Amino acid sequence: MGLHHLNIFRSLAPRAQITAVADSYPPFAERGAAVSQAAKVFHDPLDCLRDADIDAAVVATADDTHHGIVEACIARGIYVLCEKPLTLSTEESLHLVKAERAGGRRLVQVGFMRRCDPDYRHLHDAARSGRVGQPILIRQRHHNPLAANNFDAAKLIASSAAHDIDLFRWLTGEEISVVGCAAKNSDDGSTVTVLITLTSESGILGVVDVGRGPAMRYDIGLDLVGSAGSLTLGSPSLTTQVVVDGVAAQRLPDTWIERFDGAYRAQDAAWLTAVANDSVDGPSTYDGYATNAVADAVLAALSTGGNQVVHQIPAGDLGSEHPR
Repeated sequence: MGLHHLNIFRSLAPRAQITAVADSYPPFAERGAAVSQAAKVFHDPLDCLRDADIDAAVVATADDTHHGIVEACIARGIYVLCEKPLTLSTEESLHLVKAERAGGRRLVQVGFMRRCDPDYRHLHDAARSGRVGQPILIRQRHHNPLAANNFDAAKLIASSAAHDIDLFRWLTGEEISVVGCAAKNSDDGSTVTVLITLTSESGILGVVDVGRGPAMRYDIGLDLVGSAGSLTLGSPSLTTQVVVDGVAAQRLPDTWIERFDGAYRAQDAAWLTAVANDSVDGPSTYDGYATNAVADAVLAALSTGGNQVVHQIPAGDLGSEHPR
């Protein structure tokens, strides 16, 4: 993901200048430097934040490093686009929400890039406009081939399902109040399926089917059922144009990076413009925190076998997101 973002921002020159790359694994750091030859190389992201001449940072590191790096960005007043999840725990994400708001500036955007995908934006705008009446049910599907990840049920909930949780909140404009969860592993452990149920504050229902296995292809989908109609993320949105033996054809993308390449590019370009205008307004630290809180409740539901209430501090109780 780091290299993917790096190539996107290279394409946005001269609006963006890449002055530093950092990776604790030296071959990756050197690879990044080779892509952007003017960049200074660091093997510690925190050293980079302390010593490099930068105005903004993109965090595409291992999930367990996000908290420390984003915290350092906030402390230095550096704008940051952080890949999801914001952190690995509700407590760490809440700490970042409070640190950012205490500083009086909106600095952080979380990389829920599906919000920038044209198909999802169309669903969002249609749903929020009232075109299908009152939303009743949102069904989501999120499958990965085994080659893409080998996550167990807990990791599928904490990492893969983060997008689906965020989309439910974004599409409904409501927080999630109650969740449920069940999982099934194949006997050989190669296939895992997790079913998550969500209920919003007003009672809108959600079902998320997330899984991975050798028989699965990369596949996402969404159906929104309303009181006056329904919306579907149709198959054409999942295909890409290719040429096979000189003949144009369509196929399903192999990975999320391929499927959402346009969304990543739109996200990064919009974030760059927002940084230049000192007006970052994409998915926030609170969105990251809310996703963590829901994931924690889902994990508890998986463990207990019963529904769980989401314990989440309301956004208004944490002070203004835009203090100035």
